[in-house]
Amino acid sequence: MLEAKRIEQTDQERSGLAQQWGWRFRADAPELADVWRVLPFTERGDQRIAFGAVDGLFNQVPFVAFDFHRRPTVTHVHDAWTNKEVNTLDSVTIDSVWVVKLPMALPFFQIASSTDPAFDVDPYPEPQTPDRKFNRWYKLIDTDPNVAAYFLHPDLMQFMRKQKLHTWAVVGDDLLAMEHPIFGRTKPDAIVETLGKLVQLVGLLPFQAFAPPPR
Repeated sequence: MLEAKRIEQTDQERSGLAQQWGWRFRADAPELADVWRVLPFTERGDQRIAFGAVDGLFNQVPFVAFDFHRRPTVTHVHDAWTNKEVNTLDSVTIDSVWVVKLPMALPFFQIASSTDPAFDVDPYPEPQTPDRKFNRWYKLIDTDPNVAAYFLHPDLMQFMRKQKLHTWAVVGDDLLAMEHPIFGRTKPDAIVETLGKLVQLVGLLPFQAFAPPPR
């Protein structure tokens, strides 16, 4: 019941946001739950639902933003005397995801905060930049270190820390950001704020390093 109310509130807020900005709103967007093999979609759990989706243009950049619901664990409670199941306890996680389109495809890249309890990133390596303090705060997820060396230049690293944009990825021509809302829901103003950060981040990506050579 609590999760249903949470989803309903999110949908109401996103619908109003879409009307305000001239975007499209969808309460359910099942096709978005299985597109990108990055966090949080690579985390375990069933009941995988994409909801509260808004899409359109932000500063002339196509985007979609939505929430991703999954159930990582189910605990079965049994009666101590009869061993009959008397209850089940669900653990539900909801993460917010933003996706903006890039002008060209880039090699796969994903970086995540090493201190975010929402994602299991302990097995992954730290970045190998000259900034040791930066390295301790992050993990590279399934990313070629040679590719990471192009992405993690000083201006981009500084932008990440200053803007608190800690967990994001590039998949083809999609730039994604993921966030686990501390207070249960990502409010409309946070949707717009993160979109602004991602549009700025696009300008820091290493397109020239991976552009095809001129004919």
